[in-house]
Amino acid sequence: MFNIETTIINFIHNVLESLDFFGVFIIMILEPTALPIPGEILLPLAGWMLIDNLIGIIYLTLLATFGSTIGCVIEYFIAKKLGRRFILKYGKYLFISENDLNNQERLFKKYENRFVLLSRFIPLIPKSLTSIIAGLYNMNIYKYSVMTFVATLPTLFTYIYIGNKLGENYSDIRKYVGGFGLPILILVILIILFYFLYKLYKMKQS
Repeated sequence: MFNIETTIINFIHNVLESLDFFGVFIIMILEPTALPIPGEILLPLAGWMLIDNLIGIIYLTLLATFGSTIGCVIEYFIAKKLGRRFILKYGKYLFISENDLNNQERLFKKYENRFVLLSRFIPLIPKSLTSIIAGLYNMNIYKYSVMTFVATLPTLFTYIYIGNKLGENYSDIRKYVGGFGLPILILVILIILFYFLYKLYKMKQS
């Protein structure tokens, strides 16, 4: 069982090593605009597999935050330029349904600027929704960019830091979980797969 667990971990490690920091940066740009890969999953793994000191954590946090902010700004301008009708027609390809958009619009109208800040702290809320609504309502781009960066930075730091500490203490953690190490790892993978399948189902329904 331990060999299977090690094989899975080594596979993830090899994938992340091939991406390296620059690859993570590019994925974080694409994450809000094209890829159904949430940073909540990618960054803890990167923190675990790619980093071994605090400087590395800070560097990757800044890199990921800049990448995510760039992606959000791109999404903002797409929404601002093309409008709501285009988003509703093609949003399903970004895993965005009309219901999702309507719900987030209500929150934006109620909380305005605070909505941008709060939405960055809630895991698995698609960043594209916040960016699209900010673009549709023509929020000041400078204010939006700064708020996005400021709110995203501590959130991404937390993901990377948790992943790094998990990696540092994995051997000790495994002593406590014993034979449950592999089932827990498989459960995490199944949760990730379920997330993707759920998004695909929503896209098909819309």
